[in-house]
This record gives sequence, C-alpha cells and structure tokens, in this order.
Amino acid sequence: MFPNLRQFGILTVFMFFVLSTRYLTVSSVLYWLLWVRRPPSWEVRRLHDMHQRKSKMKSEIKWSLFSCFIFALPSAFMIEMINLGYTKVYLNFMDYGWVYLPLSLFIYLILHDTYFYWTHRWLHIPSIYRRFHQVHHESINPTPWTSFSFDPVESMMQAIIIPLMVFIIPIHISMVGLLLTLMTIFGVVNHTGYEVYPYSWIRGFWGKHWITPTHHTIHHHKFNCNYGLYFRFWDKLMNTDIMVKTQINADKRR
Repeated sequence: MFPNLRQFGILTVFMFFVLSTRYLTVSSVLYWLLWVRRPPSWEVRRLHDMHQRKSKMKSEIKWSLFSCFIFALPSAFMIEMINLGYTKVYLNFMDYGWVYLPLSLFIYLILHDTYFYWTHRWLHIPSIYRRFHQVHHESINPTPWTSFSFDPVESMMQAIIIPLMVFIIPIHISMVGLLLTLMTIFGVVNHTGYEVYPYSWIRGFWGKHWITPTHHTIHHHKFNCNYGLYFRFWDKLMNTDIMVKTQINADKRR
C-alpha cells in the first residue's frame, strides 16, 4: 500500500536534509580548499578565472538547494517502495554474492551515464536549452556550488532515473548509498575549476575514460561537446569528445 501523505512528507523533508547537507558539505570543503586557501602550487591546475561574483555563487546555491528538494521527492518514493518490497534492492549481501556488489555498482554507473549523456544532448537542442538548461550554463566558469544548479525540469529529469532503475536491476542497499554519494562527489569535483587529478592519471587510463574537471569545464565553455557524467565512451563514440590541457581565458566571467 502506498504510504499516506503525512508519512511521505516527513520522509521527503528528511531526504531534503540529507541531500542538501551532503551537497553543502562537499561543496564547502572544496570551495575552502581550492578557492579560499587557493594554494599557490595549484595555480598551474587552474582552469579558469577564480574571481566570481558572490551574487552568482548565491544563485548557484539557491538553484542547487531547490534541486535537492526536487531530488528528495523521488528519493522518498524510492525508499518507501524499498520498504514495501516492490523494488530489486536487497539487504542480504549473499543474495547475489560478493562479486555482484561492485558489478552492480558498475552497471548502474554505466546506465546512469548513458541516460545522462542522451538527456544532456537533448537539453542542448536550442529551443530546449533556452527553456530547461540555461540555468546551469549561466555558470560559464563553474564553481564548487554549480553542480546541482538546475532548472526544476532538468532536476526532475535527473532525479527519476535511479529510483526507476531499482525496480529493474538488483542492487544492495549499500551500493545505492555509495552510488548516490559518488554522484554528488564527482558532480562537485568536476565543477571546481581546478584539475584535481594527478597529471599521470590524466595522461593514463583514468584520464582517457573518466570525466575530469578539465573535460567538464570545456563543456561549460564550448557547449557542444563533453556531455558525459562519469565516463567518456559515449562522447568518443558520438564524436563529441574534446580534451585539451587548457587554461580558460580569464575574461570569461559569469
């Protein structure tokens, strides 16, 4: 039986608290480390101008917190469906064996990345972009606060995919938590404005296949490339992948 509205409302508020706290914590730590302290040795890793207007960052936080509320709605629904036994989420580690734990996480990452890539490309159709995606790209020079700065329609599009997937693909509850945490961490990291990964990684296997801050910052400047969320394989397959070591023109400010 579907939960009553009061129970669903309480769970939604709780999930908003969890999601917003996670976003604010990760973003605050990276903002302090890379923007406030701004270690001199990391200047070579800077990807764009760091002098952002406070009003722009406040706007990013506002939209991100609103996105957290929208994310909380399907998250609360997912939790209730898990509790009622309607999903493929399981609690016993041995139901599918230990090997399936990392495998299921990888499957979810691949499918989530696929969904994100194609919805992201759709959002860049000019008529769609102006209505539903322009909010995110108002941050031409992204900051640690940019990651969830979405139009409400885009927020709902990105919020529903994992709650839908748990009805189809088995996954342990711990992997669900890890997946959602990784989504937040990588989302914030890729908007920091600094290349945080070692250059040996960037030149190696990791950099060739994984989305990095450099890769995603290029998307915020060129708009027509680098649509992936975690991996680069769809960008490479569809010839939308651009990766160059660059320091963005400091005159581009927003």
